[in-house]
Amino acid sequence: MPTNVIYPAEDQSRQAASVRCATVEDLARVREEIARVRERQAKVEGGHDNLRDGLSTLSVQFSELRRDLTRSVTDTAAQTRSEIMQRVDDMTDTATERNAEISGRLARIEGGLKLTSWVTMTFIVLATGLLGWGQIGDAAWSFCRRAFGYGP
Repeated sequence: MPTNVIYPAEDQSRQAASVRCATVEDLARVREEIARVRERQAKVEGGHDNLRDGLSTLSVQFSELRRDLTRSVTDTAAQTRSEIMQRVDDMTDTATERNAEISGRLARIEGGLKLTSWVTMTFIVLATGLLGWGQIGDAAWSFCRRAFGYGP
């Protein structure tokens, strides 16, 4: 038997008839193939590690993006609320100024109406009084003319 041949661990009677035995060169080739398969497996596992690391990095970046977007939306909402409230305050101030101006005009108009009413009433009272005195004067004149015989 050659020393560089390894026989399979099968029964010895069939070995001699149809069994092919591996040589040292065959074993070397098998070992090389196993080494290549292990290298490929290591590359695949390294690729998995790279993918896992990449996914972890993407997850962190996504979390940071979501945090930044949330902060940006919150800041923008606060700024928008502030701008709206400023506009509402401006509109309120404008309305208050207009109300004050209109109230002043109405007060002046009301004062003018009161003055006009007072003057009118005064004129009416004076006219009524004068007419009353005129009638009294006319009656006294008529009486005196009759009393002194100058009238009917």
